[in-house]
Amino acid sequence: MTKFNRRTFILNSGLIAGGVSAGFRFPADKKVSKQLKNDRERVQFTRDGIDMTPLEISYQLQELAENEKIQTDSYSRGGIVEELEEKFASKLGKESAVFMPTGTLANHIAIRKLAGEKRRVIVQADSHIYRDSGDCTQNLSDLNLLPLNKGKVGFTLGEVEDTLGTNRQNRVKTPVGAISIESPVRRHNNAVFDYEEMKKISAFAREKNIGMHLDGARLFNAVVHTGIEVKKFSGLFDTVYISMYKDFNAPSGAILAGTNEFTKDLYHTRRMFGGGMPQVWPFAAIALQYADSFIPEYKKALKNADAFFTLLTKDPAFEIERIPNGTNVYILKIRNTDLQEFRSNLLEKNIALPVPLTNNKGFSIKVNVTLNRKLPEELADIFINARKSQGL
Repeated sequence: MTKFNRRTFILNSGLIAGGVSAGFRFPADKKVSKQLKNDRERVQFTRDGIDMTPLEISYQLQELAENEKIQTDSYSRGGIVEELEEKFASKLGKESAVFMPTGTLANHIAIRKLAGEKRRVIVQADSHIYRDSGDCTQNLSDLNLLPLNKGKVGFTLGEVEDTLGTNRQNRVKTPVGAISIESPVRRHNNAVFDYEEMKKISAFAREKNIGMHLDGARLFNAVVHTGIEVKKFSGLFDTVYISMYKDFNAPSGAILAGTNEFTKDLYHTRRMFGGGMPQVWPFAAIALQYADSFIPEYKKALKNADAFFTLLTKDPAFEIERIPNGTNVYILKIRNTDLQEFRSNLLEKNIALPVPLTNNKGFSIKVNVTLNRKLPEELADIFINARKSQGL
């Protein structure tokens, strides 16, 4: 069994993961302070990032404001929002970036502009833009999405070529203007699109003058799991969308990055779609706090998760199923257990699980930086005892 030193563990991984800077002051009110401490110590298997409570967010913004780290924006432009845009443009190796209120709008505007007058767009059949965006691109921008490979994570260059070949046989000329790729793919438990296939498709698209967009909401997770640098992923695409709330803990928001020419005056399109929010500095301020710490903290969390899984599955009642080509999603299976009671027992110990899977065999859990808040051996003991408390 791996030995852990609690003091070393906490010093190495606790503060940033919990959203607490070294100088953070807890509120004087004892009840509020106790609740805030409880929130900041919770281990959550429910989200990609830290599922912060309104209390946590409020006090973090207060701390940032007191340290004069926030410059307000005007209709989502300037101030700390511009700082956020520049930060992520640099991380992605792009010339420029624009804040968007949601990922849905970021994806929509990206493929709308890339496609231009060539109104057809190739997408994954199980992608967010095709399955979970209310046909926004079809209804609002007259784009025709061509879904490929239903039930699978991605598609191949051959399938792209076949689609274009079929398209050319149409009696009315209807060219493809853009290809959108989502990776990791939410509907496939955050599995990643094959990188080598991605490179082939990108090279082909450039040769054919077809725009390439990456729905990279969770791209920074993929970077850690694949070992492929952020800029190598983003370099294959003309535009990239990154979520600000999935890994970077903002209450909402997104970044859409591309060339200076692409992003020039893009805020007009954002406003046309109702996305020019008067002030979004709270979102930008929170996201900036975690922009540089996410990857190192997530690497620590993965190590802690592996140690936790190893210890937990020594008990034959527990099983961890790993997703092929996966990132941060795992299936936790538990034998002969009342899952709702088990979940309630864990919540009493300040550990949050999602609702059980519909087959009632376990939970679809997400690894995130909150796993840096507790020793793997402590976490395993709590899980095992939570089951034993049912008399099993």
